[in-house]
Amino acid sequence: MRIHTLKYRVTRAFMALLILIGLVAASFWTSKQATIFAQTSPLPAADRYSLRDVETTQKVAALTFDISWGTVMPPKVLSIISRDHVPVTIFVSGPWASQHPDIVKAYAAAGAEVESHGWAHVNYSDLSNAGIAENLMKANAAIEKITGKRATFVRPPNGDFNSRTIMASRAVGYTTVTWGTDSLDWMNPGVPTIIRRVTTRIHPGDIILMHASDTCKQTDIALPTILQDLKAKGYKLVTLKQLLTYGKPIYRG
Repeated sequence: MRIHTLKYRVTRAFMALLILIGLVAASFWTSKQATIFAQTSPLPAADRYSLRDVETTQKVAALTFDISWGTVMPPKVLSIISRDHVPVTIFVSGPWASQHPDIVKAYAAAGAEVESHGWAHVNYSDLSNAGIAENLMKANAAIEKITGKRATFVRPPNGDFNSRTIMASRAVGYTTVTWGTDSLDWMNPGVPTIIRRVTTRIHPGDIILMHASDTCKQTDIALPTILQDLKAKGYKLVTLKQLLTYGKPIYRG
């Protein structure tokens, strides 16, 4: 009888030990999984992607131009938007702005919002965080000297970004902006192609990418038809800052 009782107690103790080991293992696994999840769970969209659109049902869009070099195309585009009283946003590189302050001032006087295209035309993903900050602040010094206003948006050269560059830019006060519709005018694909891409792809809250650098040979020819067509479709063009008052910003890849 005592032997059976002893065996029963040993068995019960052994089972209790197994249960205890199981509970400890389960707790460890759960803790480990929670840590892994915390490390791999997606960052908020605003920390991973660029600003591309605004969520709105209203027919409103921001027409934007990148300018990095030249003195021929920038005045041509300026003449068109001034004649038609179109508010636009220009993203200017620091060196170009420094070399042509009068053109930048003329855009600002025409109602354009002046934002940053950085200083060196390099991929930000190839720069350190300190390098990104230096690039942006150097460009801003040039922009602020000309316009008296600090830029708050940056369009990274080549549209290159990742979550690190986005957060590094934000650390010095910049929101990374790319586009919802690319006109492809930088490829000089032909005036009809540029017009078609913008007028068929535009959508409420859109950010349209065009260029006013001299390397783009067809922008000024396509632009009047684009403006006329968008007006006929009932679209209102506004600056980027104005666009953000119409709805929730959309950050996407």
